[in-house]
Formats: sequence, structure tokens, C-alpha cells
Amino acid sequence: MATEPSAAPPRTERLGGLFHRFWAAGTLTNLGDGMLATALPLIAATLTHDPLAVSGLVVARFLPWLLVAPFAGVLLDRVDRLRAMTVSSTVAAIAVTALVVLIATGGATLWALYATIFVVVCCETVTDPVTRITVARIVPGRLLDRANSRLEGGRLVAQDCVATPVAGVLFAVAAALPVAGTALSYALCAVLVVTVALMLRRVPVPAGSTGAAESNGGAESGEGAGSGQGVLRSLREGFAYVFGRPLTRGLAFNNAGSMIGIQMATSVLVLYAQEVLGVPEALYGLFMASIAVGGVLGSVLAARFVAGLGRRTVMMGGYLGMGACLLAVGLVPDAWSAALAWGLMGLFLTVTNVSGSLFFQAVVPSHVRGRAAAAFRMAGWGLSPVGALLGGLLGRIDLALPFLVGGLVMVVTPLVFRRSVAECARLSDEAAASAAGDR
Repeated sequence: MATEPSAAPPRTERLGGLFHRFWAAGTLTNLGDGMLATALPLIAATLTHDPLAVSGLVVARFLPWLLVAPFAGVLLDRVDRLRAMTVSSTVAAIAVTALVVLIATGGATLWALYATIFVVVCCETVTDPVTRITVARIVPGRLLDRANSRLEGGRLVAQDCVATPVAGVLFAVAAALPVAGTALSYALCAVLVVTVALMLRRVPVPAGSTGAAESNGGAESGEGAGSGQGVLRSLREGFAYVFGRPLTRGLAFNNAGSMIGIQMATSVLVLYAQEVLGVPEALYGLFMASIAVGGVLGSVLAARFVAGLGRRTVMMGGYLGMGACLLAVGLVPDAWSAALAWGLMGLFLTVTNVSGSLFFQAVVPSHVRGRAAAAFRMAGWGLSPVGALLGGLLGRIDLALPFLVGGLVMVVTPLVFRRSVAECARLSDEAAASAAGDR
């Protein structure tokens, strides 16, 4: 049964200054991520024209989600999450600064690129879950869809609309410039997160937020949760929560299949855009920015779509729409049509992310939230290297094949796990309705 459209909170309710400072910290991280994600493939393309070697960047980018994310989840359920985000952002800034030195001195190699992205994403296994989890601590539950839309919009504007084209232009001037900008973004993020943590100690937690509901136990910050258990036992508890339940297991497998399909395409996108679609090197960033334009539109409309169409319809439509867009990119004959399809991909991706985020923020228990988020990331992002390698191998045959096969995977996967998607939507709507009743 489809979920009922949920009532949106009045537009006059404000998210608050604390949220906007936290939003700025996350947006700075996204700005750095976008510049690095654009610059590294371009640098790699100057070192090799082998699709498999270029796709190795994607493998290095997502291996941490398989190897490190489970332990990061245990960490986040034991320590102060904002403190962990500060440390990880600082480490990422240092690693990227080291790459800047290598590029400036002519010592950059493919292995240096692989190592840098691996370290940065190891840090991201901490910062990404903290961003998604902490927003439920600082805004009322009834405003979570709007807050998630704002976070997604900021991410897309920073990572794709701003970072991607700017990185492309800066790369044309000097390869080290976008990488240096990345290091600066991570460092500024660390500073802002420190100020957010200090404000949280002084500002009362909003009524109706998960932080208010759990403030007495202290679990929302992650500090002390599961600290009496061994690491392996904590890991087993988190995996049991996700993979021992039909609902969360189905959602994890749906996430994994969708990510494999996406990465089959994106692993060779730089070569497909330049060699098949004829996108100039200096305009590659602008081509990539089309996904952000669609994503920003999606972030504006997502909460309204959920309220008007129902969460289940929005989630399923988003998954199927993403698959259709990948197919279109592989079939259209020119860069303009491909950019349009890529833009629609951003819209569907954003509305799906926003409509599904509330499940982790309000349905999953706080004491296991870090480990559950890590397990989901491991299932999706951790298996992305499989998609990247398949995309690289298919790209050696024909650069359009990764888009066609990846699109089919993305269409079939949510159809197989449609019951889990529907139940996720139902429980999320119940949590949103409960939070609205706490006004």
C-alpha cells in the first residue's frame, strides 16, 4: 500500500543558526570533494589513456567504504561525533597538501593519486555519516525533510555547480591549483565543526529533535555508546542490525546494486565525455555541473514531492529515473543531450536521497546509528569498485557500454527490492508524523 502524502511543516519555521553553521561546514567539505573528484581524473588522464588505469581512481575512492567504514561506524558510536569529524577533516587536509607538493615538484604518479584519494575517503567514512546523523540532533524532526533538502542542495551547488567547473578552469591554469583549493576547504571545515560543537554545548537542543529525545542518555553524540564492548562485538551488533532484518537487508542490497550501476558509468565518464561526446578538457567541469543543476532543482522540490506525491512514490520514481538517465547518456548522440540526461540524473538522485534520509535519522536507534550507517555505506560504496572495474573493462570494448549496462542494473535493482523501499517509506512517514505531533 502506498504511503499517504505527508503534510509539510509551515514554511515560516526556521532551521536556525546552528543548522546553518553546520550546513556551511558540510558544504565546505563538499566543495573540496568536488574539486578533488574533478582534478584527479584530469591529472590521471595526463599520465595514461588506459580506461582501466583511470578507473583505478574509483576503486581507490571506494575501497575505504569496504575496508574502513565498519570500524569508523564503531568509532562513531563510541566517541563524540563532531570531534571525530574535526580530526578526520584535518587529516584529509594534510594528505591533500602533500599531493599539492608532489604535483608542484613534478613527482605526481598514478600511485600517488590512488594513495591520496584512499586517505581522503578513509576520512570521509567518518565525516559523511556524521553529517547525516547530526542534523537530526540540531533540528526538530518535523523539519528533517527540509533540512535534508538544504544539505543536499548545498552539497550539489558546492560539489558540482561551483567546485567542478572551477576545478576544470583552475586545472587548465595549473594542475596543483584545484588540489590546493581542496586542502583549504577541508581545513576550513574542521574549524567550523569546532564552532558547531561549542555552540551545541551552549544552545538548548530543539524540541522534537532526536537529540532532545535522547539527550539524557548521551547516545546521540555517540560518546560512550557501546564503549563497554569489544570492537568485533560492536561490529557484529551493527551488522546484525542491518543484515539480520529483512527490511534493512533489502535496503542495503538495493543501495549496493544502485551504486554498482552508477559507478560502472562514472568510472569512465571523463573518457566518454572527451573521446565520444567531444567535450573539451576545459569544459569538462561545466559538463559535469549539469548533474548539479538538476540536483539543486531536486533539493528545492524534494520535500514538496514527498508531501504531495508520497514518500514511496518519490523513492521508487527516483531510483527508476536514475536508471533511465544512465541509459539515455549512453544512447544520445551529442554532448548537449547527454548533459540534459545527466542533469535529470541529478534531480532523481537528490529527491531519492532526501526522501530516504529520514529513515536513518529517526527510525534507526541512535545507539547503533553510526554502525548501521557504516554498514549501509559498506554495502553500497564499498562494492562500488566492482562497478568501477566492470565499467573499465566494458569501456575497453565500447565506452558507451558502461552506461547501458549500468542503467539496466539501476532499473532492475529497485524493482527486485520494491517491498523494502515501500516499508522504508512507511516507517519514515510514521516517524515524521510522530515528530510533527511533538510541536
